[in-house]
Amino acid sequence: MTEEPTANRGTAGPSPAVVVVGVVFAAILALTATAYTVAVSVVNVVTVDLLGYPIAGIAPFVVISGAILTIPVIVPTALISVKRLS
Repeated sequence: MTEEPTANRGTAGPSPAVVVVGVVFAAILALTATAYTVAVSVVNVVTVDLLGYPIAGIAPFVVISGAILTIPVIVPTALISVKRLS
């Protein structure tokens, strides 16, 4: 008997490296988004509701802290991905 070619022979799924990096990035991003949401909520309650500061005075600090939180997303993603792939 001869082996018949299959339709899926030419297509391959994503490489394991892409899957590992994607999963690690998604997990760290979800944790960071949760932490950022909690931090913004606490800052809002304390500064705007409790102390009476205007929202316009607090907004730049929220934006800056969001930018700073990109570092803990990128660095662990790279470190964990390298460890999982080696």
